[in-house]
Amino acid sequence: MQCVLHPNTETLLRCSKCEMAICDRCAVQTPVGARCPECANVQKIPTYVLPKPQLTQAIVVALAVGLVLGAFFGLLQNAIPIRIIWIYGPLVFIGSGYVVGEAIARVTNRKRAPVLQGLAMGGYALAAVAYVVISPEPLFIGFYTLVGLAVGGALALNPFR
Repeated sequence: MQCVLHPNTETLLRCSKCEMAICDRCAVQTPVGARCPECANVQKIPTYVLPKPQLTQAIVVALAVGLVLGAFFGLLQNAIPIRIIWIYGPLVFIGSGYVVGEAIARVTNRKRAPVLQGLAMGGYALAAVAYVVISPEPLFIGFYTLVGLAVGGALALNPFR
């Protein structure tokens, strides 16, 4: 017998619901047996479905929050005493990652679409670049700064895992 969806493929498999002939390429394994794609009614989990309006909001929030955070922390660096500047940079990156991730998560109602991970990392990178460009002192790349960058990136991604 021939598969209904792939006429050039011979098969002995039938849908457990409608008895339509299906091949192993189009069969969907369910707890009650193999079914055709129509009877299996495969749907995406609502948590991973992101409508276009929410995607637009997430893009705007990632850009705005990234720029504002980077500019704010860059300008605030003038008020920090020079003796504790070594810890200020890593804390800026950690805080920026957390705030960017949470802002995007809240505006999208805690959705977890894969595109949101990219937006969170983009917003975090924008905050880091804006901070480095606006701050009056050159960024000291040391161990703590690298740890701060890594932890900030992880915190930006955390709401979307």
